[in-house]
Amino acid sequence: MSETMLIFGGWVAAGLTIFLFSFLYKDNPFFKVTEHLYLGAGMGWVFQTVLFQTWKPKVWEPLQAGDWTVLIPTVLGLSLVTQFFPRISWISRYGFTFIMGYGSGLVIPLTISTDLLKQIGGTIAPFMVSEISRANIGSLINGSIVAIGFICVLFYFFFSVEHKGVVKKASNIGIYFLMLYFGAAFGNTVMGRFSLLYGRFDDLYKYSAPKYFYATHVILAALVIYFVVDHFRKKKPEIEEEAA
Repeated sequence: MSETMLIFGGWVAAGLTIFLFSFLYKDNPFFKVTEHLYLGAGMGWVFQTVLFQTWKPKVWEPLQAGDWTVLIPTVLGLSLVTQFFPRISWISRYGFTFIMGYGSGLVIPLTISTDLLKQIGGTIAPFMVSEISRANIGSLINGSIVAIGFICVLFYFFFSVEHKGVVKKASNIGIYFLMLYFGAAFGNTVMGRFSLLYGRFDDLYKYSAPKYFYATHVILAALVIYFVVDHFRKKKPEIEEEAA
């Protein structure tokens, strides 16, 4: 039974993957079914996560234990749902206001400590050496480049002074460092997406084995046949209209 389910799962995985890739050719019912299935499964996963990892342990169980203070955040959270009802949508403002205020209080100190203080600490760390040796010359050079880039980027976003003279030159250098960062970030994103693509191709290759009864080949061939038949089926009325 487990072997049968494994083969069935391989056919489902291969089919859904090919159906999603079929959108590269054109929109079709197989892609729409797979898209709706993906969204439905995602919403189901989110619902069960909220139910069993948030609502049950943080609301239901404390209420059973007699902790009624959880009703305050619960009511504020449920107030967000009222935005879908125009007559009482004003109630959701209280929940949004609390989330924005509480969230800002959490994010601002965290952002300062991670994006500012740690950046400054990482910039000056290579220069905190008692003596210069061959071992830390590379670190000093790298730290100098990072420090120059950090300062020039700050000059680029310093709008209180007109950008001219030294400030303009520093801000121009900062633009190059920003472009390097954006390029590296984009390259990292592309590499991540390609790793996902390689994973799907690896699964398709896996499910094309005899163990899975050539699931990838069969499904791909069936989809190609469908597109060919659909093309001629739609083309025939056009030919008849032109002949008429």
